[in-house]
This record gives sequence, C-alpha cells and structure tokens, in this order.
Amino acid sequence: MVLDNLKLGVIGVGKMGGIIVNSIVDSTLTPQQIWITDIDTALVKQLCDDLKVNAASNIEELLDNTEVVLCAVPPIAVPRILPQVAKSLTPTQWIVSIAAGVTTKTLESYCVNVPPIVRVMPNIAASVGEAISVLTAGSAANTEHINIAQELFRSCGTTLVMEERHLNAVTGLSGSGPAYVALFIEALADAGVHVGLPRQEAQTLATHTVLGAATMLSESLEHPAILKNRVTTPGGTTAAGLHELENGGLRATLAKAIIAATERARQLDSDK
Repeated sequence: MVLDNLKLGVIGVGKMGGIIVNSIVDSTLTPQQIWITDIDTALVKQLCDDLKVNAASNIEELLDNTEVVLCAVPPIAVPRILPQVAKSLTPTQWIVSIAAGVTTKTLESYCVNVPPIVRVMPNIAASVGEAISVLTAGSAANTEHINIAQELFRSCGTTLVMEERHLNAVTGLSGSGPAYVALFIEALADAGVHVGLPRQEAQTLATHTVLGAATMLSESLEHPAILKNRVTTPGGTTAAGLHELENGGLRATLAKAIIAATERARQLDSDK
C-alpha cells in the first residue's frame, strides 16, 4: 500500500489538526509514521502520550523526519508558518493545507520552488468519522498527491475532489455547515420544550430526527424534496409546519448564511 512507508508531519494539532491526527492514527497510519508540532507544547505532549505519535520540537525537526506536511493552522497563522515550511522543504516533500479560504496560489507564493500542494476543506464531523472533505490540487500537484491526500482524509469520512474555484463555497456550506445544523437542532429542541417536552428528551428527539433524515438522504441519494413530500400529507401536521417555515424565510435565511460565509472565506485569502 502506498501509505505503508509514508511519514506525515502535522503542524498545528489544536481543533481540526488534533481531530485529524486522532482519525488517522491506526486507521490509516501507525503512530510511528506521524510527527506533530504545535506552539502549545502541552497539547503536543498530551497527544503523544495518548496516541504514541512522535513530537517535533519545531518545524525544522518535523520536516527532517517526514515527507508530507499537513498544515493544520488557522488562516491568520499562514503568513507566519508557510515561510518556515518553505525554508526547510526539500524537492521530494509536499504540503497539504486545511487553512480556510487560503488558495493554493497564495500558499505557493511563499515558496521559491513551488512544491506540490493539496488544499483540503474538511469539517468538524471528522471527530466521529463523518466529515465531508473536499480536495483540490495546486499547480504542481498531480493525481498521486490527490490520491494520497484522499486516503488520509478518508480516515475522517467521505472525500470529494473539486476545482478550486468551488472551495470557498464548500467552506460556506460544509465547512461551516455543522454549526448551522447544531443551531437548527437547538431550535427544534427549544420548540419541543415550548410545546411541553422535557428538555433532554426534546434534544434527543431533535438530534435523531436530523440524523435519521440525513442518513436516509445519504443512502438513497434522492432529492430532499422526495423525502419531504413522502412525510407530508394534504392538510396534515407536516404541511402546517412547512407552511410556517416557508413563511419565516428558512430557505432565504440559510442561503444568506452560506453566501456570507463564502464571502468571508474569500476575504480570508485577501487578508494574507
């Protein structure tokens, strides 16, 4: 297998970086194949104790021991981290970045000799192996780089390969999407409490209702309208509820949220 001898270095193991390392360890790579570093040394120590991965005291040490570098730093840290990576990168090493909104062109601009770069937009559902991660290739990356990156991110869930022009919209929809869904579930549960359900039972009902509907759509690949129409009977309870959601502008509000998040992703790259 192509990943049997791969050495992966991860820069930044807070939030998504830590989640990705947890997902990859043992399912795709052994702990001995993974090196990590972070400005938070306590976090590095904790992960090394828990997962038995290797700690690097700095980026240079990490690059000395790895061939693929996963930059799991926030967009604001890219101008500080990428020059350090570029300085020590060898011709056989390459980069995977999950920095939201930061294009491969921007990432490449930090390097004198442009390395293969794969940009990935995962989401926080990686923590339960249900992420959807979208990958795109930089100018020097080829099919092999994409395939290796896909194998790594399949540890976190499902992967898609798309043109980079779609990545900001992906960020607005699936990158930020778990927060929208959490808000929707919270609203369902609050409404359940309002109509007399106990709080914990209302949250359980709301969560499993969303989970069940999402699973049905994921497995059937049907248009959501088919499921919606299947549940809705003329003059029934669902029809009454849907009428209020449409009156309240649910569709338009969700669209505005995704448009706003997409625009913010574009701004993150221009901020560099």
